[in-house]
Amino acid sequence: MHVLERSCNCKKLRFIFRVGVAASFVPSLSCRARGSRRMPSAATQVGLAGCSNALAAACTNPIDVTKVRLQMHGEGMRGGTASYGVLATFSRIVRDEGVAGLYRGLSSSLVREMSYSGIRMGMYEPVKQLLGGTDPAHTPLGIKVAAGALTGGTGSVLANPFDLVKVRMQRATGAPPYASLGAAIAQIARSEGGVAGLWRGCTPTVQRAVLLTASQVPAYDHFKHYLLDGGRMREGYLCHFVCSMFAGVVAAAVTSPSDLVKSRMMAQPVDAAGRGTLYADTTACYMQIVRAEGPLALFKGFHGQWLRIGPHTTVSLMAFEQLRFLAGMAYL
Repeated sequence: MHVLERSCNCKKLRFIFRVGVAASFVPSLSCRARGSRRMPSAATQVGLAGCSNALAAACTNPIDVTKVRLQMHGEGMRGGTASYGVLATFSRIVRDEGVAGLYRGLSSSLVREMSYSGIRMGMYEPVKQLLGGTDPAHTPLGIKVAAGALTGGTGSVLANPFDLVKVRMQRATGAPPYASLGAAIAQIARSEGGVAGLWRGCTPTVQRAVLLTASQVPAYDHFKHYLLDGGRMREGYLCHFVCSMFAGVVAAAVTSPSDLVKSRMMAQPVDAAGRGTLYADTTACYMQIVRAEGPLALFKGFHGQWLRIGPHTTVSLMAFEQLRFLAGMAYL
């Protein structure tokens, strides 16, 4: 494994890849690699997590746009939950706006992932250790959930302006509402109640982020150590893939209602004072959706949510694990 410490030119990267595949099936090699690697700094973990999630966001942006359009469809209309499906909405976007329509809001999405997801995923392990989870194989699930909730909430508060711009760019069906990310932030701050306008929809955003990180990362962490500790699987690509797929399903189921409310709160029009014209607050939004569209409307866009979170979780967690490995760090 000493070859991992050398400079990574193309030939050595190919060798590292072969070693990584072998580690998936050879327990002694995998265990030595895990035990001999150093503990990463928090700043390094944030950077690697941000890069991993930005890569995942670039891959899943078309599904994210589709999900937002599904969430906006039938707003305020009872029984409008099944009018369009994922494929129909996806095809509609391509037909009306071209392939470029699937990549609306990409720049704000990438900045959001580098900040929000860098913090929520990168700080998960340091916070887990601060809460007492120093043994990866025997940390209680409650500590993992608490660590995920804390990092998810913190990251979402800081990155809310980028999330706001992302949703508005993805919702727009005609000309983009803003020329660029910087122009969007300046315009919102100028015309929607000052800097506070950039934190519109922050409450449901934080709720969603807390639920997401408290379910996604701990589900991956706990399920992975359940498999490893019981000898059911070995550390490696296959284990990472199975565990990230499981975590994606859990996260999608937990976060769907809050993600819908977040999108509605952020996308609603505002009056001259910068107040939302459709929903006064998060609770009012939940109640109005249920009253006007029915309880099942809280899961509007669920398939798009799962199709987005599933691949995003898989790509981000697998990339994060391999970046940590290449940087000489231990796996999660």
